[in-house]
Amino acid sequence: MLDLTIVRGPLQSHQNEEILREVNRLTNSHIELKDFCRWVQDSPDGPAFHALLNSGQRIVGHFSLIPLRASLNGEQIPAARTEYFFVHEEFRREKVRGFEGSFFPPAILLLDQLYRHCRSSGWGPFLVSAGEEILPFHELVGCRPMEIALHECLFVLRSWQAARRTPNIGQAQRAGLLGIGMAQSSVWTVVASAFARWRSIKCIPVDQVPVPGEVAGVELFQDQPSRVWRYPEPDYLVFCCASNPSSYVIAKNGSEDRYLRVCQWCLGSSDLASSFIHALLRHAQLSGALGVRWSVYENGEKTEELLRTLRNHGFLSAARVRRLLLYAGDGVFCNSSTWRLSDSLFCFDL
Repeated sequence: MLDLTIVRGPLQSHQNEEILREVNRLTNSHIELKDFCRWVQDSPDGPAFHALLNSGQRIVGHFSLIPLRASLNGEQIPAARTEYFFVHEEFRREKVRGFEGSFFPPAILLLDQLYRHCRSSGWGPFLVSAGEEILPFHELVGCRPMEIALHECLFVLRSWQAARRTPNIGQAQRAGLLGIGMAQSSVWTVVASAFARWRSIKCIPVDQVPVPGEVAGVELFQDQPSRVWRYPEPDYLVFCCASNPSSYVIAKNGSEDRYLRVCQWCLGSSDLASSFIHALLRHAQLSGALGVRWSVYENGEKTEELLRTLRNHGFLSAARVRRLLLYAGDGVFCNSSTWRLSDSLFCFDL
């Protein structure tokens, strides 16, 4: 029989190592221990909450909620995101002590008990971003779906590599991406030599990013401590306009098999957006990245103006819908118009 316990971190070192070993094994991941510890221990709002399943001294199941500092109309809300969920395959039909009469398997009890515990302690809403095979487990314990419309914008600089390595597309799309990428990279070669708008943009440390004023809706990572935690150097770059320091773009570094990916931004005029686009493309080219990826959410900042500017600079734009689950008592959080989202929530190195 398994024992289920709920604790607030930090966990002991051997527990972190044991959990991460199983997460990496079951998900075919290569998460490093230092990164795991960063996310579950170093949030500005304190360490993560953990639900643990034990068989004797062995950890055979785990689920965590990582605090995220968020604000709603200027008021701080105690949000958190789910992560590092697993139940060892040999124990998925075992009974859990104290729940012997329950028809729920250990995986469902693990989720349900941590959600209930944290909600009763005043935390929430909880954001769920997980693989499609895991989402139904969260829905069974009360998580509600929220669909978020966005436009995925791509500018390809290395067309052959992008056609081979861009995930979640079919063969026909890969062929199309190859042709479009060749055209885009040719255009950029001409534009880069004719214009030098990127010269007005510089890179600054993340702790120098200005804190914006109050805006409507829920925002994440707007305060300095959260940004320093969320965007570790040198994995992330902060581009800032010398003439307008309140404007910035935060992006995750690209590589030979990855796009330079925009995570968060605050822009002024479309002319400033053009300067940032040139700076992003130039950095992506110099670093050997596949290109630049910028996901523009329909409830984000100046959506139509930004999309128009990106398209005018040759970006390929594709409409899509991202499905996010929420565990929230207040219905306002389940309305997508409440959130001002960007890829800051979705490209954690977890």
